[in-house]
Amino acid sequence: MKKYLSRLNFGYERVLLYMLQQTEYDVGEYLRWLRRVKDFRAVVKRQSLVPTRKIKMLFLTLAIFVLLYISAIFWMVIVVNTIWIYAIGFVLIMLLPVVAQYEIVLPLVIGKYLIQKPMEGRILNRAREKFSNHPATKIAVVGSYGKTTAKEILASVLGAGKKIAATPGNINQPLGIAKFVDKLDGDEDILIVEMGEFRVGDITKMCQLVNPDIGFITGVSEAHLATFGSMENIVATLFELREFLGKKPLYLNGDNELLRSRVDKFSILYSHDGLGNHRVKDVEIEPLQTKFTFDGQPITSKLIGRHNIGITAAAMALAKKFGLSKHEIASGIKALTPFEHRMAPTIMNGAVVIDDTYNGNLRGVLAGVELVRELDGFGRKIYVTPGLVEQGDKTAAVHIEIGRALTNVFDSVVLMRNSVTEYILTGLEENGFRGEITIIDNPLDFYENLSSFLAMGDLVLMQNDWTDNYF
Repeated sequence: MKKYLSRLNFGYERVLLYMLQQTEYDVGEYLRWLRRVKDFRAVVKRQSLVPTRKIKMLFLTLAIFVLLYISAIFWMVIVVNTIWIYAIGFVLIMLLPVVAQYEIVLPLVIGKYLIQKPMEGRILNRAREKFSNHPATKIAVVGSYGKTTAKEILASVLGAGKKIAATPGNINQPLGIAKFVDKLDGDEDILIVEMGEFRVGDITKMCQLVNPDIGFITGVSEAHLATFGSMENIVATLFELREFLGKKPLYLNGDNELLRSRVDKFSILYSHDGLGNHRVKDVEIEPLQTKFTFDGQPITSKLIGRHNIGITAAAMALAKKFGLSKHEIASGIKALTPFEHRMAPTIMNGAVVIDDTYNGNLRGVLAGVELVRELDGFGRKIYVTPGLVEQGDKTAAVHIEIGRALTNVFDSVVLMRNSVTEYILTGLEENGFRGEITIIDNPLDFYENLSSFLAMGDLVLMQNDWTDNYF
């Protein structure tokens, strides 16, 4: 009843439009949010509705629908004029908010199949031809986590001696990749394409689009488990890249146990220890940089954490195969800077704050915890998180494991109150956590006033973030 009554508040239609915008007009994700939401009045917290052309079109179609719906009920009552019709009319009016939340996606569904799909087909066919005719070596980067970091490391290192182009930012879906190839000069030596996966078959489709020569799988985790249904489906989807490449080289992140078990004679396993005969030694993990030697060459990287060493070593080894000199490789690594919201350290009020709030998965959480474990000389070690999303039937187990992992590493844990908070608390309790626990009801207010929470000498790790459709 509370959920129904919350639909009757002023601005309910703006909440529906806002969530469509937040889910990037993904009807499936919007419908899953409808099942999760408990109070429509408490949805809009982190951002606000942007009145784009699409939003205005959806609002207009919703307004027309509501007008026609009410008019039809009115004329039905006028024409029939019986007590039963009055009752039916009343029920239909009361159902209008529920009907409206589904009707609002009809223009998207109709437009998708009548307009968007045919248009996308033409765009992708043109992009497929451009990739096929492009002479560059094409590198595909896939994985449940670490894709963007791997892509940027490869681009920086290889770009020190070759003309490269890489898909920008977080672009990793077919249409974004098609737009990327459309803007190329045509004389690039290497193309690096990040590929994201949400469903079985996604990687195969993008491989058919790009036709890669070299592949990287950066890791396997429970990311998007809600849409894949099982870990087996996630692994199978990522290894669609292996099937497409055939005998062509595939680099696998050996720091991930699932990938270590899938090595074949055409695979190259890399890890924080190096790859093949190329060894990593003399590792020093610091709050603002990482130092190590690779094949005897001293390396200093602004990317922090042991988990970044393996992909950096792989990029260096690949650069050598492309003929880059040691000086070029070192300059490429020197040019690297922490990526936004991905293990990005800053100094705030004399405290070191590591921002790792982009997306999130269990492997990333554990890598961050291990990083903090290795860093000494701080007053308080503080962990901040809302938890992870899209963990499917592993939600409870994953968050209990997170709670357990935090014990004996952090002095203080700050949790954003939501559906997984109790699971993290259970993990902390099971492992005997004796530090301070703070539960925040207003995440945005907390993040905006983070500096007031910190003291000189603190080390803070902020991991993962939830958009409004997950709270």
